[in-house]
Amino acid sequence: MAYADAAALRTAREAEVDALFAVQAELRHRGEVVAQGVRKMGEEKEALERRLQDVMMATDVVEAWVMENNRRGSTQATEDAVEPADVLSRQMIDCTAADLALEDTIYALDKAIQEGSVPFDGYLRSVRALSREQFFHRALSAKVHTAQQQAKVASMAARAPQYAS
Repeated sequence: MAYADAAALRTAREAEVDALFAVQAELRHRGEVVAQGVRKMGEEKEALERRLQDVMMATDVVEAWVMENNRRGSTQATEDAVEPADVLSRQMIDCTAADLALEDTIYALDKAIQEGSVPFDGYLRSVRALSREQFFHRALSAKVHTAQQQAKVASMAARAPQYAS
């Protein structure tokens, strides 16, 4: 009886020891995984710190550029940034700007109707009016383009050498 109890106890203890060895092996494996994760995070942190330094330097360069250009360009108006060569060019710029502004407005109305913040009948009325106005700007732009092409041809013809036959 005592021998049977000792054998049963030994089997139970061996099972416990085997289980503890398995737990120990699992803990070692998890420790390696954690150490590897910490190592990777450290490397990533160093890379991010280097990137932060690069961004900080680029920010300093951009801020210096902005300060320099604000001091230099504060007297110029925005419209004077592009100076058209003639009246037709000015008209073409104005037509194109109006056309693009109307396009943006129609796009914003499309988004608003998709969100349901604009009633459908109001949307249709607005888009119809904006499209009509956009059509006139595009037609005027086409006429201006034709006039520019004719002026260019006339200028080239005036510069062509006159050959006597």
